Amino acid sequence: MAPGSRVSALILLIGVYLPGATAAQSPSPVEAAGATKVVPADALTLSAEFEGTLDQSVNTAYFCKGVARFIPTPTSESPSGQALLLTLDPSNSSSVGRCEPDDAGTERAELAEPDAARLPLGTEVWYGFRFMVPAAMKGRFAGQRLVIAQLKQHPETCPLGPRPFGLPANAHSNPTVSLRLIEDNVGDVMGLQLAVSGDQARKISVGQLMRHRDPFLDRWHEVLLHVKVMPQGRASPGDSGFVEGWLDGQPFADGLYGVEDDSGIVDRAEPFGYSGLVGCTYFKYGIYRDRQDEPWSIAFDRFRRGATRKSVESSSR
Repeated sequence: MAPGSRVSALILLIGVYLPGATAAQSPSPVEAAGATKVVPADALTLSAEFEGTLDQSVNTAYFCKGVARFIPTPTSESPSGQALLLTLDPSNSSSVGRCEPDDAGTERAELAEPDAARLPLGTEVWYGFRFMVPAAMKGRFAGQRLVIAQLKQHPETCPLGPRPFGLPANAHSNPTVSLRLIEDNVGDVMGLQLAVSGDQARKISVGQLMRHRDPFLDRWHEVLLHVKVMPQGRASPGDSGFVEGWLDGQPFADGLYGVEDDSGIVDRAEPFGYSGLVGCTYFKYGIYRDRQDEPWSIAFDRFRRGATRKSVESSSR
């Protein structure tokens, strides 16, 4: 799809019904570090194209206050291409799904991996997706957070992994890894922050990439995330957790956060992860923000999960 797609494309919107979560798609075998069970070949790889519908690999359990519509994103290869325009509408009911209570200080409209496709702790995995912030959202950021993607830990057994070990911990809803949209009216810039959290800190910035706001808006951007969640208290030699990410091909930081000099040895100065949440991880993307009265929209396309960078990276780059 053309990176310069303008907000005029948002005029033609097609509403959809939200299907439930189903199973994963095509293969790429991987073994979770420290696990006694190999992740099935057809379970690691996931994709969603958003060509006029929510793909069967999409879990809507966290959709909550979301409205899904589809916008045209024509390219020479796909003249009829479409993408998802996701809106968090605070007037929508949150009575169904895994949503916050009405008196909570936050609200969400997110899509996720199917529960059956959650990965065991210690699985090395790549994620990729494209997003576009409509120009109509300029200056409408409110509150302290606007998370567009997050990887969280869960204390229970996931179907693809071994039984969890240790005593369950409480992350107080903090994502282990997050991608947060940042807007600065004073500097007239906008961009993303890659952050982590864990037992030792509520949020640590791995790095942030900022752009002049007007060129950033109404344009498609590509995010890549390479991660292995293994809290330091659980890591054995050569089995360290790490995180790295890119925005439009530019890294958020040099090297892998969490290990020393890309050697795989734990870097004690770069902690993340919850040592008691040892069941599995799950990935969500969409809008998670502080509660406010105004709707907020962001477009998503070409979600990927896989074993290699090549398997999730856009072919246009």
